[in-house]
Amino acid sequence: MAVRNRRTYSLSLCGLSLCCSLLTPAVAHAGDTIGSDGYVHVAPNGVVLGVDPYYPTDGNGGYDVGDYTVDLSYDPASRFLNAKALVTATTTQRLSRFNLDLRGLTVTAVKVDGVPASFVRAKVHELVITPATELAADTSFTVEVVYCGRPQPEYVPGRGATGWRTTRSGGAVAAGAPHSAATWFPVNDTSADRATFHLNATVPTGWGVVSTGVRKAVHKGTHSWAEEVPVTPSGTMIAIDRFTVRESTLPSGTSVLDAFAPGSDTTLAQELPAVMEFLTGKLGPHPLPATGGVYLPDWLGHSHPSQGRPVHGAAAGQAALVQGLASQWWGNQLAIKMWKDQPMVESFARYVVWLWNEANGGPAAEQRYQDALRRAGADTRFWGRELADPGVGREFSVTDKGVLMVHALRKHIGDEKFFTVLRDYPEIATQLNQGWYDWELYTAAVADKDLTAFHEAWVHGTTLPPAELR
Repeated sequence: MAVRNRRTYSLSLCGLSLCCSLLTPAVAHAGDTIGSDGYVHVAPNGVVLGVDPYYPTDGNGGYDVGDYTVDLSYDPASRFLNAKALVTATTTQRLSRFNLDLRGLTVTAVKVDGVPASFVRAKVHELVITPATELAADTSFTVEVVYCGRPQPEYVPGRGATGWRTTRSGGAVAAGAPHSAATWFPVNDTSADRATFHLNATVPTGWGVVSTGVRKAVHKGTHSWAEEVPVTPSGTMIAIDRFTVRESTLPSGTSVLDAFAPGSDTTLAQELPAVMEFLTGKLGPHPLPATGGVYLPDWLGHSHPSQGRPVHGAAAGQAALVQGLASQWWGNQLAIKMWKDQPMVESFARYVVWLWNEANGGPAAEQRYQDALRRAGADTRFWGRELADPGVGREFSVTDKGVLMVHALRKHIGDEKFFTVLRDYPEIATQLNQGWYDWELYTAAVADKDLTAFHEAWVHGTTLPPAELR
């Protein structure tokens, strides 16, 4: 079955004659209204913040996505993917041309509102589409992209391989930040454009598929998943393997689906109910109808906190489980604006691990803080990293300093106000994207005091904060 499917798609979708047609460029005409390459961020007060300074070509302007529906078949033996993605969006301006982000893979056909459209590939990840008819502003439209190939991971400094990668058991997984989604489906690859996500994935007999959201059906090798809570592109995930699946329900009514690849350890998942009880006590109701995890025997380097269902490798322990679940509040419900804002959410999710350890017989958070301060000393390399702008490739590597900032904030504003920030900020920011500037305004408002000196020392500073702020 797998071989027959592969040959059928290879001839009908990825044949040489169709691929050669991609070399004809789309023609731009005078007066075109073209969506920007790179998502331009605008502050609530109208100030144009510009594109992401770390990844300026991420995302695209001119439209907002409402939903992605991806239909795919994958043959683990050949590592070959055949897929069709339907993107439902609304224009924010007139569009005669616009982009989607897709890394590698061969696009064979594009339709806009059911009509064939011209398209070319540009740069590393741009799929440039010219519809047959200009799209009016404030209009819903659909983009259908047919594509195929062998997906490849992207290497990210400080994170290693992210996006689509094969696993030691012969399966595949696609998860991680910043660009995992674009390695396997066309996407507006910016956290500022969340959308619902639906997946119908067909795999050979004996293989399973786990993804973001809730499993809706399994029928004749096709596994259907739906995420009705809008998700950022980097929050999506797919995993294909010969899974053992374990389902349950928490006392809160939240459904749990854990998937274990062959050779993975099943014991870590047993701690999830207790962790979830602790987290809901600290952070409020779980923001999603489902939770769980994907457990692999592979070395991943770090766990991926995908929305609703983090992905854990062989080295994952209790801390990774707690942080991955805490990231459902600080990282998914509360999502960043730009990648320089990543330390904001990750530092808080990491601090929740401190709280968990303290509550379960581990060291007190204050003791961990003091020990970490002593180890860091006056090390200029440690303190010289600016949390608010650590630099491209380093946005995932400063939370050892960031978690100290979180505890210092707690000491500075007191427990009552600190735990208000910890619990309420993700809730009030549901479906909003927040950056360091927004967080600074919020913390000052909750504290009801001027926190300028604290923010300058800890968030923007590059030296050891003064003693009175530690």
